[in-house]
Amino acid sequence: MSGFSDDFSIQMRQLKKMNFFLLFLVYASIGYGIIFIYGTGQQTGGSFSGFWIKQLVWMSIGTIIMLKIASMDYLILGKYSWLIYLVTLFLLVAVLLIGSRINGAKSWLRVIPGVTIQPSEFAKFGLITSLSWYTSRPSVKFQYITEIIPALFLTLVPIGLILLQPDHGSASILIPIALSILFISGIKKKWIFYGVILALVMSPFIYKHGLKDHQKKRLEIFLSPSKNTTNEGWNARQSLLAVGSGGLSGKGFMKGTQNVLGFLPRKVAPTDFIFSVIAEETGFIGSSLLIIIFCIIILTALYISIKASDNFGRNLACGIAVLICVHAYVNIGMTMGMAPIIGIPLPFVSYGGSFMILMLSCVGILQSVYIKKRAY
Repeated sequence: MSGFSDDFSIQMRQLKKMNFFLLFLVYASIGYGIIFIYGTGQQTGGSFSGFWIKQLVWMSIGTIIMLKIASMDYLILGKYSWLIYLVTLFLLVAVLLIGSRINGAKSWLRVIPGVTIQPSEFAKFGLITSLSWYTSRPSVKFQYITEIIPALFLTLVPIGLILLQPDHGSASILIPIALSILFISGIKKKWIFYGVILALVMSPFIYKHGLKDHQKKRLEIFLSPSKNTTNEGWNARQSLLAVGSGGLSGKGFMKGTQNVLGFLPRKVAPTDFIFSVIAEETGFIGSSLLIIIFCIIILTALYISIKASDNFGRNLACGIAVLICVHAYVNIGMTMGMAPIIGIPLPFVSYGGSFMILMLSCVGILQSVYIKKRAY
């Protein structure tokens, strides 16, 4: 009994060292999301009206996991990174075999009746931990191709499995995460150059054979938004109208029209297009405040990366900073025609259990790295 009490007191002492400014920013953005998930649900009615309660449940579960990770030594993640990676691969294979197909993609795995998870979200966690651990090894200098191959394997296997679902959005997120970790780990510029050349050479083949017709149309709409404002271009057009119609201070909470009238599809309003609702109802002021919060969260994560006591912690924090940055940019960008629509949720804000747990777990890692940061 005394042992349990000692462990608990040690964990509490660790948690007192957390970066509470980061916590405030994270839960401020979560609050943003819950408020507008509630608003869209009340406007739409039906099953959507209870989404905000489910989001609170996912937030609570994620918070418990976050605190547990924050209180432990993040080096444990490195020690078991191979196991975390294998579990994520197992989930990615399982979803291909027995997963549920939703919106044309087999991306969801039913755990129990009424509860599903999205393995591609946890694959981001698996890649960040495993690649950060591998690249932090003193023996890895990236001087030879034999040192590059394991990093490519760790990156390309989950990407390939996610593409088979197919979920091109989640797969594309893994690429900048991997590149950022490799870059700060000292990979030679020539390897990055070769990778860019290879990507450019392969892009016509990928476009022709790797993308489905609706994905090609989404890319075409992004490049020429005025070409098609119906069918595939409908969401992009209505989202842009929602953002623009908000003006300086917005139409007011639950007074937006794009969602309630169904111009912006109600099933995506609380998820991928939650920013459109926020911009319409709070205008430039409210949406800019949310963007500023994200910028400070990302800068704080990068600060934690710089202050990390070892290379593993540095790589972890940098990978998480890029994860948040890319998700935020692509999600907000696709609501304003600045990025193609690829179904990427907004961190801490969009409705979704798997993504909320992933993001709060990453906050836990950031806190663990911060707690053990260098004193100078």
